[in-house]
Amino acid sequence: MAIKVNEKCKRCANRAMWACFWGNVFLCVLKGIIGVISGSLAVIADAAHSGADVLDSVVAMIATHLGKKPPDRTHPYGHGKIEFVAGAFIGTVLLCGSACVVVSSIGHLLQKGPPSRPHFIALAAAAISIAVNEMLFRYAICAGRRVNSAAIEAEAWDNRADCLSSLPVFFGVLGAQFGFSSLDPLAALLVGILVGKVGFELLSKNLHGLMDVPLHSEEISRIRELVVAVPGVKGIDYLRTRGMGRHYLADLQILVNARTTVEKSNAIAREVRSALRREIKHLEDITIACRGHSERQKEETK
Repeated sequence: MAIKVNEKCKRCANRAMWACFWGNVFLCVLKGIIGVISGSLAVIADAAHSGADVLDSVVAMIATHLGKKPPDRTHPYGHGKIEFVAGAFIGTVLLCGSACVVVSSIGHLLQKGPPSRPHFIALAAAAISIAVNEMLFRYAICAGRRVNSAAIEAEAWDNRADCLSSLPVFFGVLGAQFGFSSLDPLAALLVGILVGKVGFELLSKNLHGLMDVPLHSEEISRIRELVVAVPGVKGIDYLRTRGMGRHYLADLQILVNARTTVEKSNAIAREVRSALRREIKHLEDITIACRGHSERQKEETK
């Protein structure tokens, strides 16, 4: 049976957004100051990534607030798709930030003379960034998946990208302490590549959501099984699904016996709707039409 979203999960999702915001503000300031003091290009690049995270957190919070607005005259299906817009925006910001870091890193690697060795204090900034971002990721991804929020999930993966990007920063700075000065800009280059990968995946996922991509084939198969299992349903004429922010929409036409009365058909449709809402997580808006179908017609369509 599907797990319904309870009030505790909704409150947790709201707290997750604020936790990510303040966590990213803290990391941006910390890594920016230590990056300048230590002279580490990798830490400064990581600070810029956290700065982009702050912007992303603001966008995600605005999107989740607007996405919860009920349907109105101009938006009869609700405002849920704004979360896909926010996720695509976050992905775009990550891609742009990635490009800047990559270009800057290559420039430092190509400059004449060995790069300067960063101060060992940069190691502390990288270690703190890894720990904080991993905690924020675990908190936000759980909340985002529970309430099916594309914006919160995008924010969570943004923090995971920051965590992964801090790993090469740590080892790059560590290597630079032992005389391998080129490891610091190399670490910054790897940061840019990792961030770009996460940004591309986020952009691709949320653009698919904006283009009304249907649910996964496993979920569609499960819907079909539930519908045909309802007494009185002879088959499914068509089934269409799509995402609308945190919720899914389904539009289907079921086949019933041609002699079934309108009242009985409506009762069957209500039972189908109840079964789907009970068993399929986040499936909210379900439109069902009934069409009479005789055994003779069934034989002809085989």
